[in-house]
Amino acid sequence: MLKIVSIQSFINLPESALLLDVRSEGEFEQGHIPGAISFPILNNEERKLVGTCYKKKGHNEAVLLGYELVGPKFTSYLAEAYKHFAGQVIYIHCWRGGLRSRIMANLLSSAGFEVNLIEGGYKTYRTVVLDFLNQAFTFHVLGGLTGCGKTEILQTLGDSGAQIIDIEKLANHKGSAFGAIGLPEQPTQEQFENNIFKHCVHFDFNKPIWVEDESRLIGRLQVPTGIYAGIRESFVYFLDYTFEERLAHIVSEYGVFDKQVLMETTAKLKKRMGDLINRQAIEALEIEDIPTWAALVLQHYDKQYYFGFGKREPASSQKINLHGSELISYLLSIKKAPVNV
Repeated sequence: MLKIVSIQSFINLPESALLLDVRSEGEFEQGHIPGAISFPILNNEERKLVGTCYKKKGHNEAVLLGYELVGPKFTSYLAEAYKHFAGQVIYIHCWRGGLRSRIMANLLSSAGFEVNLIEGGYKTYRTVVLDFLNQAFTFHVLGGLTGCGKTEILQTLGDSGAQIIDIEKLANHKGSAFGAIGLPEQPTQEQFENNIFKHCVHFDFNKPIWVEDESRLIGRLQVPTGIYAGIRESFVYFLDYTFEERLAHIVSEYGVFDKQVLMETTAKLKKRMGDLINRQAIEALEIEDIPTWAALVLQHYDKQYYFGFGKREPASSQKINLHGSELISYLLSIKKAPVNV
């Protein structure tokens, strides 16, 4: 049985819904609906051949070539489907709900699968994602100088039932020049946006949504325009912790990493830190004096943060020096940010 469904209908389904993305491997790697399974009907090279044929010989010849390429593989498609998807309801899409997804949907449907073809395909999904991310957001922003442990506090809020967007987790990057150390490769910009959308599309926007105060760039990724504007324009709860407290956090977090990696990354900050301070930081690493290195780097990032924070409207933040469970209880009690402080 084959049925046509809207992308919105699919978005509203449970995360366990089985989605087959029949675009090529390259298209899938560039960006896909989170949770989708790559099940290409044409591989990268075959797709290129069909595209070239379309440009040179037109639609009909391209369709004929497409069927010539995929026809011999129908048996293998069905074998894979019987092996992995038997008894499940299947959702299928290609780039825009065209020939590729229709061929696969018809094949699986004729073989007894219950198949839903997503109208408009991935192109329509991306339109929904970008429209969502470009809307006006209002957040509760968790701010503070480097070393406050904002990410850990944000995660604790999430574990306690609050709505959070952990942008750094979704980006596989902690934000600073050292932010990629120890983390997997970052997703593509397109996939980053898809992941954010998937994470927060079902949030209750009448309730607080907590985010960390972020820069425009997280590693090589750009925070989506609407999300970033919301961060910059929303009220900030600023963790007012001492330099000593923050230094201890940085030492414990980064002191476990390879010193050569830390030196190479520190060297990249030479222009911003200044030659003398940068050299002192690297020399500290050479003798494994992590506290001195961390103190020099922390002073650099403090200046950077104050510069960016100073661009906010005055009366848009509140200093907090609570810790642990007392801090979490206080933040969870906040239902609406004050208009003025």
